[in-house]
Amino acid sequence: MRNEVDSLISQGVSIEEIAQIVKIPIGTRYEKGSAKWYRYCIKAKDIQKKAIEKHPGLYSKAGKIAQQKHPWIGKELGKKYGKIAGKLRLEQIRKSGKMHEYFSDTAKRLQKINPNHSRLNMKKAHETMKKQGTFNEHQRLAALKCKEKNPNQLKSMSKKAHELYPLALLALESHRKNYPYKFMDCLFDSEQERALCQKLVEKGLIETPIEKENIHFRIGRRHIDFFIQNKVFVEFHPPIKLGNKRETREGYYQERRKLLDENGFKSYPLVLISHINEANQKLDEIKVILQTL
Repeated sequence: MRNEVDSLISQGVSIEEIAQIVKIPIGTRYEKGSAKWYRYCIKAKDIQKKAIEKHPGLYSKAGKIAQQKHPWIGKELGKKYGKIAGKLRLEQIRKSGKMHEYFSDTAKRLQKINPNHSRLNMKKAHETMKKQGTFNEHQRLAALKCKEKNPNQLKSMSKKAHELYPLALLALESHRKNYPYKFMDCLFDSEQERALCQKLVEKGLIETPIEKENIHFRIGRRHIDFFIQNKVFVEFHPPIKLGNKRETREGYYQERRKLLDENGFKSYPLVLISHINEANQKLDEIKVILQTL
């Protein structure tokens, strides 16, 4: 309506004629929805535009002062006018044919502000669909659409997922959640491993155990039990029997050493602890190693 009135005013049509054309009362500038009210709003907008051109920082400064005096004002104005402005903006973008670019840029900005935004947004959407009972059908249709547009995408995604999250490692981490061996919010594969972590904390070698940072540090498809102060790797592994053969301490050490060497940790020391009884001696050795690094 305002745009129509604005167009008629710019053509030199009188306010009385405008009222008849758009079928609204002439009214006064204080009567919302009347012809004179629209004319007043249009004039006020033109004055505001000229003021901004003359003093670019005027409204920014005024807004900051208003926000300081009335902290709630931004939120209340957003509630009242945010949806209206958003709809108008989307309509402009839709007409220009740039909807895809707009949503893509918005998603990138949000991701930059909060790296977990997409994950949290998707989680929220999935929870809503599960409540509505539409989740399985949505996933099925999404998979079919994805397959139709990119026939090899699901295969490549599956391959990438297995490289990032190997099934054996995922299974181990899943089983660990059911184990009772817990210390400082971290779960362990055995009571001895949990006790070793406790000793590392007591000796001051680890301040706070954090999963995947200094506890169960992932390297490729495997992980190392402890990463001390980002300098020394510690693996707790009692030898096990594999069929008719018994695993040797030296063989396991060489296997883990090779894993580190092939993944950019060639210069990092590795300490292997085979039994909790030798923990104190090994921890003293680690202290000496840390002093030399």
